[in-house]
Amino acid sequence: MAVEHPPMGSFSRPESPEVLGTRTCHHCASDRLTRIRMRTPSGVDAVFVACGVCERTAWFAVDGDGVPLGPHEVGDLGA
Repeated sequence: MAVEHPPMGSFSRPESPEVLGTRTCHHCASDRLTRIRMRTPSGVDAVFVACGVCERTAWFAVDGDGVPLGPHEVGDLGA
């Protein structure tokens, strides 16, 4: 049975609804963020967020509560 993957979006025009916690940077409150949606090695659908101002990064579960995922939840991608 083939595994269906979510369609890839665009950096400039995201196709998916906004994920809690990804509107502004948790460190500096900037809205200049790059967001990339993907699945972690542990199978969690997540959004990787990188701030264009302070360069902080974080991962947020697509169906999460807006709290960044911890390293154990991200797996090899968090390094």
